[in-house]
Amino acid sequence: MSSETLSSQQIKSWAAAVGFQDCGIARARVLSEAEEEFRHSIDNAYHADMHYLERNIDNRFNPDTLLSGCKSVIVLTYNYLTDDRPKSDRYQLARYTWIQDYHVLVKNLLDDLAEKIVNNYPSVKYRVTVDSSAIAEKRWAMEAGVGYMGKNGLIHNKNGSFFVIGILLVDQFCDIYDESLPKSDCGKCEICVKSCPVNALETPFQVDARRCVSYHNTEDKIPNYSELASQKYIFGCDICQEVCPHNKKKNVNPLNVSKNSLFLPLKNDDLEALSEADFKHYFSNTSILRRKYERFRSLIEAKRQQEHRRMEPQEIIQYATKVLSEEAEAVSKLTGYLDENFVKAVHEILNCKGRVIVTGIGKSAIIGQKIVGTFNSTGTPAVFMHAADAVHGDLGIIQKDDIVICLSKSGNTPEISVLIPFLKANGNILIAIVGAMESLLAKEAHYVLNCTVSREASPNNLAPTSSAMAQLAIGDALASTLIKMRGFTTEDFAKVHPGGILGRRTRLKVEDLYKMNEVPSVKEDASMQEVILEISGKRLGVTAVVDDDKVVGAITDGDLRRAIQHHQDVMSLKAGDIMTRKPKTIHENTLAVDALQMMKDHHITNIFVVDEKGKYLGVIHIHDIIKEGIY
Repeated sequence: MSSETLSSQQIKSWAAAVGFQDCGIARARVLSEAEEEFRHSIDNAYHADMHYLERNIDNRFNPDTLLSGCKSVIVLTYNYLTDDRPKSDRYQLARYTWIQDYHVLVKNLLDDLAEKIVNNYPSVKYRVTVDSSAIAEKRWAMEAGVGYMGKNGLIHNKNGSFFVIGILLVDQFCDIYDESLPKSDCGKCEICVKSCPVNALETPFQVDARRCVSYHNTEDKIPNYSELASQKYIFGCDICQEVCPHNKKKNVNPLNVSKNSLFLPLKNDDLEALSEADFKHYFSNTSILRRKYERFRSLIEAKRQQEHRRMEPQEIIQYATKVLSEEAEAVSKLTGYLDENFVKAVHEILNCKGRVIVTGIGKSAIIGQKIVGTFNSTGTPAVFMHAADAVHGDLGIIQKDDIVICLSKSGNTPEISVLIPFLKANGNILIAIVGAMESLLAKEAHYVLNCTVSREASPNNLAPTSSAMAQLAIGDALASTLIKMRGFTTEDFAKVHPGGILGRRTRLKVEDLYKMNEVPSVKEDASMQEVILEISGKRLGVTAVVDDDKVVGAITDGDLRRAIQHHQDVMSLKAGDIMTRKPKTIHENTLAVDALQMMKDHHITNIFVVDEKGKYLGVIHIHDIIKEGIY
């Protein structure tokens, strides 16, 4: 055999013989385009606290730095699907931990393959690496045609994504090199993105380690055990892979581990009772052992406590206080994001000849509906359009003169991606209220209102809490600024709130109330018997004393009690003897709220109603006003 050119076919045959499922070979070169993407990821801090990734970035994409004179990159895949699974259903572990530590297993296979190559090509120099050197393994897998980059990681067309990569660098050319695979073959599939419980896949083809469960329970140096306890997995995470359609295929023969695995038979109680010695015994040759007993024990304990523990009242108050404080802080930081985009957005809405169309999806849609309600009630005509419905016909709502406000935390949802081209073609102004300034929505909008939050106030940074509050606050800031600029008054507000308290306060009059009551009245010379019968019969606790249809006095049930206390022969008295002269009266066109204030000022509970000529019309009681919701 030639010592200058290696046989690709022979190498692949040897790779299969030693135990690899697939083998691809790429010509060594500097992956400059991959380096650019990697630097973008680092600049956006998607790597969380894995600062080792920031070092020697240039070397990572140049195999010559690992093996001088490198000519070929041989990429091997090892599938880790097994014929059995752990018996524990409470403490779940990622699939790659069910087998021998792949760092050791795959390295041994690579050494076996390298030995076969050297035996046939003695002059070859090589280097093996398994997730241990600064080399872009996934990109070389694409380059060698053994996988393409899907939305949740590297995927193999035949074998799915449950595999690890080993790389063998050699300083000789091969006779045939494999064609590289494209970046994605996922199409419009978003199953993995939507299934991630922490939204770590919201950025296309990028795992955000700051959110990723697998990062926090394996790599994070100071993990938040209480937050991790609410997650399904205590070590690694397979959720995005388990739902991937490519992993539903039955093309891979599972590894036989059922007979030799020590920890798979362990149940929930067994794992909870593990001592350090037990841990080393059961996980002796797995990747879990690398993370130490203390970390494993803490994750088990945190999850166990969360499932069996009730929060004490004071803890509930403390945690609720923490949530409110974090949300308040998130809203407070928005003031630093206000800029000319906000000013221009306000002017665009103020001068809009059409309506404001507010759209969003998920929790953003709910916030959008509230913003629409606020706009409509404060003089800004607005309509809500759900982003999911928009792409199924509701786009007809939008007219050319309308302004569209789009709310989104990520700014990259499929519905919004479809909506943007329509708005551009239709000539509509697009205002984005968005939490990701690098998103598609932020880049395409005419005006961007930044509502970025550092984290959610909910446990594990999951439920939209701080982000929803930030969107709501930005919407309120827009509406309130427009109120100020429109000169929108209390009266204007009441016109569009006829059924609300403010509406009733500004439209309900005395004449609307007194007609529901009886009209108690007696003459000044009426006997005490007539007075008592009038007060009790009309059930208002008062009667007017009238003369020529004018109110000259008032007698209350209190006046009757006082008369009985001070007069021995009370029945000999007349109405004029005990009445209060010149009682308070009010015009029938007076607002009920003013009548209430008059009663409060004079410490009375009834007031007589008169017309413009002073003619007695009836009486209203303070309860008549209160039951209308006016206080």
